[in-house]
Amino acid sequence: MSDGMSDHGSAQRRLGRVLVTGGAGFLGSALVGRLRRDGVEAIGSDLDRGAANPCGLRACDLTDRNQVDALVDDQQIDTIIHAGAVSGPMVMAERPLDIWQINVTGTAYLLDAARRNRVSRFVLCSSVDVYGPSSAGVISEDTDFAPETVYGASKVAAEAAMTGYSREHGVDAVALRFSWIYGPGRRTPTTLERLIRAGLAGEAVTLDDSASDLTHYLYIEDAAAGVLAAAKAPAGLPRHAYNISAGDGLLLGEVVKTLVSHLPRLRASFCESGTPELGPTGFDLTNAARDLHYRPQVSLSQGLHKYVEALEHDR
Repeated sequence: MSDGMSDHGSAQRRLGRVLVTGGAGFLGSALVGRLRRDGVEAIGSDLDRGAANPCGLRACDLTDRNQVDALVDDQQIDTIIHAGAVSGPMVMAERPLDIWQINVTGTAYLLDAARRNRVSRFVLCSSVDVYGPSSAGVISEDTDFAPETVYGASKVAAEAAMTGYSREHGVDAVALRFSWIYGPGRRTPTTLERLIRAGLAGEAVTLDDSASDLTHYLYIEDAAAGVLAAAKAPAGLPRHAYNISAGDGLLLGEVVKTLVSHLPRLRASFCESGTPELGPTGFDLTNAARDLHYRPQVSLSQGLHKYVEALEHDR
């Protein structure tokens, strides 16, 4: 993923003690696990730690300033990875104010705690939803924001807060705009999970989508690698935000064909047909490759194979 040096000439920074918010979530739990396997002291926090709490997560409600301050003040944190947020536009869509409070107010509380405690790197997990679904072509980080959901707008606002704290108060911060993260461990329902479970059971499934719809899947291991690349990058990054994706999008029909190669019993059909709606055809990774040395390593076929194996094991 990196050769230990950046193109702007400095060695990678040491992570030190790392706080990962959202440590019980899909991306957060993957990050806590990977950091600890690498010998990094990683502290995970989450609102819902789970009954068993095998990872020793700290309880923290990000919308409670006192809890956020106590979490950061007590730990002597060197790096914050902020993955604790509403995870997509399909989650809590009927509770828009709660989305805003978690994704925006919670981020501001954490940024202020980072400022007061002189945390040396803050990584904000953002989303390609900041661009909205109607931005066409290959999307670079300079594409105008055009969110069409409260979730997307909340990510724009969180990034704006991060940029303000960076420029006015010197918080060393960077935002990562993820595409559609998939893989073992995701708990929110997804099209891929539905397809895999149907294929494992030998059941027919009809999707409320078109085979010509564009998808932007990113395997969980590549998402985690992008976060760590940003966390380890030296100070003085030339950009405040980077796309983290698998690059070019793929038609949903092609995704299903790839999945059938791993699940021969899968029988999938589509409710809709026709040309895809205008929207992103992919996300430019030029800046992430140059500044973070980020390049996705897991192909769709490899990622789907791992996902199928995981779901089959859990049956």
